[in-house]
Amino acid sequence: MGDADFGKWSEFDKWHLLFDELCNRSGDYDNAALGSRYCSLMGRRGEAHFETAVRNLRNWRAGRHIPRQRNFMFLSQLLDVASDTALSTRWNELYLKAREAEGRAELADDLPEVADAGDTLVAANATAPAARRFDGRRLAMAVAIFCCGVLASELYRAEPWRWTYSVEKLPLIVLRPHVSLMVGESLVIHGERGDCGKPPPDWEYVLTRLPISRIGSFSDGGIVRRNSNFCRGETPARAVTFTAQKPGVEELLVLGDVMRVTVTGPSS
Repeated sequence: MGDADFGKWSEFDKWHLLFDELCNRSGDYDNAALGSRYCSLMGRRGEAHFETAVRNLRNWRAGRHIPRQRNFMFLSQLLDVASDTALSTRWNELYLKAREAEGRAELADDLPEVADAGDTLVAANATAPAARRFDGRRLAMAVAIFCCGVLASELYRAEPWRWTYSVEKLPLIVLRPHVSLMVGESLVIHGERGDCGKPPPDWEYVLTRLPISRIGSFSDGGIVRRNSNFCRGETPARAVTFTAQKPGVEELLVLGDVMRVTVTGPSS
């Protein structure tokens, strides 16, 4: 592989930008055709699955979300990334960086700290007459009140679920990498979040991201809470319930996490 071959892809420094470029080069500007092929490759049929696939593609191309490993592999196959060694290398590098960044990202607060604003205003007026110092304090207070108002509106915009649901009433779930059940038993084993603090996705979307199990089935567990390192705390999620149907042991990739499920027959 020459430097010239690699150079044509090195200009892309974000995975979603490279993904969007590859989609455009394949003629998939509106995601419809790509969404149809994506559903066919996954073995999903129906309008709901198609609409979910198109929505996912739109979010991935815009950089709002990073696809899980399983979906990433499907996209690589759809776009025939492996046919170009330089492209494949850059594609994988940028995806790994995006996943790492998603795992350690910290939420930045764009609002200035109220104390800093007040200190600056007071310091600027330290040598002014008493009347001007008083005006400075009032101005600092006005700035503080304004910032609090903006912060409150941002909190409402970022976490409307806290205004819609009672946090105490939503059950808190945990990831279960090892699950043991008897035939007929059901258990919440995972949860799919949406954007941090936002309502979770609908079940039709979550279902497209789940594998097919030979020893059980998945169903909607409703809205719950789960901890997220990316969101730095609790956030609403759509619970995934697993129902054991026949004895066996199976390793499943559930929402990007490997889980080992053991199902035993009913005790005699």
